[in-house]
Order: sequence, then structure tokens, then C-alpha cells
Amino acid sequence: MVIIIGGGATGLGVAWDLILRGIPVTVVESGDIGAGTSGRFHGLLHSGARYVVTDPVSAKQCRDENIVLRRIAPSAIETVGGYFVAVDEVGESFIPRWKDAARACDIPVREVDRDTLFRRLPELNREASRGFFVRDAVLEGFKLLYLLRSNIEKHGGTVLTHATVTGVQELNGRVTGVTVRTGSYDRVVPGDAIVNASGPWAADVARLFGDQLGMHLTSGLMLIYANRMVQHIVNRLALPGDGDILVPHGHTVILGTTEVAQARPESPQPTREEANYLHQLGQKLFPAMSRWRVLRAFSGVRPLFESDQKDAAARHSRDFRVLDHGARSGLTGAFSIVGGKWTTYRLMAQQTGDAVTRYLGQSRPSLSARTILEPAEVGERRPGRVICECETVTEDELCQHLNEPMDAWRSRLWFAMGPCQGAICAHRGAALRVTHDGVLRAVSELRALRQERDRGIEPVAWGDNARELAFKEALVGQTLAEGGIRGQGR
Repeated sequence: MVIIIGGGATGLGVAWDLILRGIPVTVVESGDIGAGTSGRFHGLLHSGARYVVTDPVSAKQCRDENIVLRRIAPSAIETVGGYFVAVDEVGESFIPRWKDAARACDIPVREVDRDTLFRRLPELNREASRGFFVRDAVLEGFKLLYLLRSNIEKHGGTVLTHATVTGVQELNGRVTGVTVRTGSYDRVVPGDAIVNASGPWAADVARLFGDQLGMHLTSGLMLIYANRMVQHIVNRLALPGDGDILVPHGHTVILGTTEVAQARPESPQPTREEANYLHQLGQKLFPAMSRWRVLRAFSGVRPLFESDQKDAAARHSRDFRVLDHGARSGLTGAFSIVGGKWTTYRLMAQQTGDAVTRYLGQSRPSLSARTILEPAEVGERRPGRVICECETVTEDELCQHLNEPMDAWRSRLWFAMGPCQGAICAHRGAALRVTHDGVLRAVSELRALRQERDRGIEPVAWGDNARELAFKEALVGQTLAEGGIRGQGR
């Protein structure tokens, strides 16, 4: 048995890679799956073109994994294609260097004429002089996470959520299991090896192994716009920087991102100043963005390994490392996978699986690059009374998941994720929970969901958004009579 700590893309990817080799696994996640970095990204499946100049190793990894993921998880990927556009002199001067680097990485880029560029991106800055098509795509992160979980469990693996590893069991310096706390209950889960796939929390977990990891954490801010104003991914031609990626995602568009040094792994609360800064940067690509409605702001934390650090003026490498803590004078049988990015999660999992398999004295090859993930049996649209009009989530669908927190409904069913951000449907959802969990639990769940939604709305509460937020506050506090529960924690 191998125990994987962390239920994001990398942790679930490791579990899937190992279970395909015939090795039993248990995943332990302290929240819901994707609660950390994996659930807080802009949805870009990289072609590699973004990194060809600054990080060619990662660029080639993204190039290859883009192809693999399209093959093994087509239902979680929208092949919209992407464009790199030069909108100023900086972009113009960068083109020769970027094209040469793309050629060296064997990443295809195809120039398109301006008429084609503006036909496909009608609101693009009219100062744009040149554009290049690349094989970027949209990765629906939560869909792929649930796809992985479903397949792991179908093959006999265990995924524990809302469970925390509080200690490591060992004998003569070798892993024998972990102590897991669920609520107020502790139990020992036996295991022959442990994989730390906890992303930004990797250093905290590594201390349980008696080892110190030098992590370089940075937070990135993203803005979600309420309508799908562009149909293709757009990158600003320049060295990777702030506010230079726009990704269509479902009915919305996501603008990313920034990079700010972060002391702790928890995602920071976005500020109005940061949101406005990013909003202004996005207008360099799309001036009409000043009139687009910003739905919400959110941030994620990049778990970069300290030894991957490059020049201080450049962004850190997105490469990754598999660490054997036994070889580092730590606990034998304990491993960490650090660094990387969503696009390369499967490759990260494969190399971690190789290391763990060798440790267990086995020689079974990885099959994850050629095994198609079977469609998950979650998120199916069933007829019935609609509870969430924005995303057409029905009562029947929600009743299938009453054993999960309301906040988990967002990622599983897209509940309360539409333009109204749960203004009315959150109240309806809580009413469904009353018969299952009782009033006190339902009120607690409703409060948690309201606070999470407001956390992203408040930083972008300007113009029409401010008026809508005021209307929502009145609706929730007066019409729905939630005023008594919303004052707590705000």
C-alpha cells in the first residue's frame, strides 16, 4: 500500500499511475479534492510556447503532455487553440527571439494575417501588429480531478477527503503507515511508502519525515469575467509577466496572472488594488475589457522548489523534482514531488511512480500515458426542479451529494458559480440540507458558502458590480432573512 498525501492533480495523478501498475493506494486530502492549487488556476493547457525562452525544459514537457492529455482525457479539454499577439514595440522586438526558441523546442507556431487575427478576436487591441497560432487548449481542472478520482476508486483505490495526516508511523527509520484524523477520530493507515504531493504544503509535510524542504511560494491573482468575450486563448507576446493570459472557460473568461512572494501556503485574500491593477493590464490586450463585467477575483499559490530558482528578475522555473527523503537522510520510504504545473501533472506522477516502484522492488512500467480515463459518473444532468438557474443544477443532482459540504457542490456540479454567485440558489441548497443534516449544520454550510463567494466578489465591487453586491446583500439579509447568520465571520 502507498499513501499519497494531497488530493490535487499531482496526488491523484500519482495514485492513478500506481494503481495502473497494480499497486494499491490511499489518497489523504485535508479538504475536498482540488481545494489547493489545482482548483485555483486559469485553466490553460499549455502548448509550451509561453516558456520557450525562459524555461525550455518546462516548455518541452508542456508540449508533450499537451498531446498526451488530449488523448487520455478528451472530455476534460476544450481544443480552442491559442494566439500570441504583439501589441506594442516590446512584443515586436521579442518575436525573433521567441520564434527561434520555439523552433529549438520543436513547438509549432504559425503566423496568421491581421484580418484573420481580428476576425477571430474582434475586440483585440487594434494596435496588435502580428499574431501567431499555437496549440494551447482549455483544461477543465475540476472535471479532470473528478475523472481521476472516479477511475482510482473504480480500480480499488481509496480517496479520503476532509482527513488530515497528523503523524508518520515508522520502524527502524522506515515507513510503516500514517496517522489520519477525520473530525475528532484518529486511526492508523498502514503503508509501505508515502508520497508527499501536497503542493504549497510540501515543506510542512516533509517535516513529518524529518526533512526540510526549501519551497519558494508565490501567489497569483486571477479575474473571472462574467461572459465568454473571447473564444480562443490569448497570450501577450513578451517574457512571461503579469496580466498577459486570457483563457475562455465555460461561459466565462479568466484573466491571469500575477506573481507575489508568499510566506504561507494558504491562498491570500485578493485586494481591490491588486484586482484593479490586473484589470488595467488586461486592457492592453483588450481595451474593451474596461466595459466587461468582472465576476470575481481569486488567487492560487505556486509550489515552486527553492533550488529551481533562477535570476531574481525572472519568473521561477516550472520544472519539478521527485525527492527521496531516505536518500536525503530523512525517512526511508518517504517521497515528495514538488514544483511543476497543472499541464505536467501526469508526467510528474509517472516519474514519482517510477521512484516508488523501484523502492518497492518492483519493475512495472507506467501505463498512464496510454490509458484513457473512463468517463466519470458524477455531474450528470438529470431532469428535475432547477435549484441553480445560472448553471442549470437540479434538485435531483444535489440530493445525490448531500453527504458532501455545500462548498464541494461548486467544483462537482458548478453550483453557485454563475453570474449571481449563489444569491438565491445557495438558500435553496441549504433548505435541501435541513432534512439531511438538520438546521444547525445547514446554516453552517450556508454561511461558509456565502463567505467563500463574497471573498471573491468584494475585491471587484466597483461600478455595476458594487450595485449588484448591494442588491445581493439586501436580498440575502432582508428578503431571505439571513441577516442573523451573515454577521459572523465577516
